[in-house]
Amino acid sequence: MERSCYIINFYLGSRRKTISNYDEDRLCFLKKHIETLYQYTHSLDKIVFNFNIRDKDYKYTSDIFRLIPKFIQGVSVDVNFRDNQGMSYAAWVENFNKYKTKYDYFIFNEDDYFFVEDNWDQYLINKYNSYPDCGYLCPIMREPHHWNGYRKHAGHSVGIASTKNILKLKNGLPSLNSIDYSSVEEIQKKFSFCFIEAGLNVYDVRDDYRVAFGWTEDDYDIWRFFWWNKKDLIQPAFLIFNEHYNYFELVEGECIKEHKTTTVDEALKCYNDKKTYYGEHR
Repeated sequence: MERSCYIINFYLGSRRKTISNYDEDRLCFLKKHIETLYQYTHSLDKIVFNFNIRDKDYKYTSDIFRLIPKFIQGVSVDVNFRDNQGMSYAAWVENFNKYKTKYDYFIFNEDDYFFVEDNWDQYLINKYNSYPDCGYLCPIMREPHHWNGYRKHAGHSVGIASTKNILKLKNGLPSLNSIDYSSVEEIQKKFSFCFIEAGLNVYDVRDDYRVAFGWTEDDYDIWRFFWWNKKDLIQPAFLIFNEHYNYFELVEGECIKEHKTTTVDEALKCYNDKKTYYGEHR
């Protein structure tokens, strides 16, 4: 098996909240991903550009094939089209099932986030393996709370998992068939909590990187996490495209520097007892 497969899911329709460039050029995220994949060094073994596509989006396909090179920094690039069902989670699951016998690690990303450090893929692999029980490594981990059903999970869906650990999941990676946003919020919690249920933990990059999270609601554009660090591993489109934004910095709960990440047993106890990691019951 080769080492790493990087899967980016693209959507070409309207969005709840996005940058102004996107309304003018629906392929601007694709162009920027190609640019950054050339700009920052990496040692990937496969890059997959997946498109969750609707009938009205097929007008873009000729431009998509014109823009996407066969190789980026010597890495083979595949292009995949699928029906716009299940959003990024279904796309990641489908592509994992397609490539799982070929790669040791899968890195999942969405079209409006961009890795901005040299050797970012090696960092993810090294950090993942620095934890003996890591199931999913993401930019932001969220502890058990009332609002997430007492399920520790990846608060930022982008991340890395090993094929070996994904195959330990009793029912595999969870997916969905709808395109309803409320269903997506639920599947985001299930997607990483299933690692907890399999005895594997969820970690983030707080030890090394700050994280700017692109908020899709109406109050703020950027939520800042772990701002005691000075470098970014990944950035949202608002920053990459120099869009004007408002920000809110989280400085409480699991977002403080002194926070000690819960173990798998602690996270499962919170879930089973229906209490937060603070020990609070509803």
